[in-house]
Amino acid sequence: MSTWTSIPSPDVTASAESGRRRALLPPGALGELGPAIDRLVAARGQAKTATDRVAPARPTLVVFAADHGIAFAGVTAYPPGATARRISDLAAGVGPIARLAADAEVTVRTVDIAVRGDLTGSAVDVAHRVRTACGRIDMQDALREDELDQCLSAGIAMADAEVDGGADLLIGAVCGAAVSTPAAALLSALTGMEPALATTRGSGIDDEGWINKCAAVRDARFRARSSLGDARALLRIAGGPDLAALTGFIAQAAVRRTPVLVDDVPSLVCAVLAHRLAPGTENYVTVADTSADRTQTRVQQLLGLTPLADHRLTLGSGAGALLAVPALRTALQLLDDAAAAEQAGEPATERTERAIDAWDADLL
Repeated sequence: MSTWTSIPSPDVTASAESGRRRALLPPGALGELGPAIDRLVAARGQAKTATDRVAPARPTLVVFAADHGIAFAGVTAYPPGATARRISDLAAGVGPIARLAADAEVTVRTVDIAVRGDLTGSAVDVAHRVRTACGRIDMQDALREDELDQCLSAGIAMADAEVDGGADLLIGAVCGAAVSTPAAALLSALTGMEPALATTRGSGIDDEGWINKCAAVRDARFRARSSLGDARALLRIAGGPDLAALTGFIAQAAVRRTPVLVDDVPSLVCAVLAHRLAPGTENYVTVADTSADRTQTRVQQLLGLTPLADHRLTLGSGAGALLAVPALRTALQLLDDAAAAEQAGEPATERTERAIDAWDADLL
């Protein structure tokens, strides 16, 4: 059984140093990035002195791939085999997510947790494979108890491996046809939202597909009623291998004091479940962007977090976070530059007596 005994608190000294460095820039210079930067710096504890660098050196995207039995209920626009093709393409550096990662200089790791098909010989990591696909959640549990533990452990192992390898900013994502269906079922169970309200068009399904999906979410939530909100039970009954692995990944990243970017409903739901398994995890999570999914606002409220951007992408899990990395990297580099200039004794930007010390965009 995977357990997390304690999550370290963010470093308040580092957060204070981040705020002090931001004060060296013109008031309001970093806008809404300011609070996010303070969270990232506090998570890593990178700015305990005026000479510590805070810009990330090795951001890494980790994508957990799995097929879902519910895909055969007519709830997705993707055909059988789509998961294997998409994760193989990503591992080979092909496709929109791979392009965004390359442009953002983000390392990509792809993990087969339960993909239908043999990916041996591809660039996808198959060492953590637990099973082939998962149960159809409207009729049966997604996972057995032992399989749930294996999935959580896979996420933990990947977080440890990447942090040990030098990753200082992580992006958690999933890849799986129909993954938005268990995500909707989990969201409905976590929030009490009616299944029809928690269910969206997901991959771009028509009316009949949406009706099928609503029925699947309804039945999965009904089956999960015995969980009483327990995170492990929810993942086992109505979740899936990829969602369980990502949940473990996010929780372990918090243990390792490494911030994680998430950007869509499945990854945000995993962040909520990670917090339930390991309270305090939310201090290490940053919502990088919003997806086109109208339910994302509700799950953001559970975390108490505001996204850095509102692009409403449909490119896939991790896309919004990859877009955010260059902005965060540059903003953090500005803090490093400001601190270096201060250490060198360079004068701050000249200001007149009319200057204000804090920016308030609502002031007349």
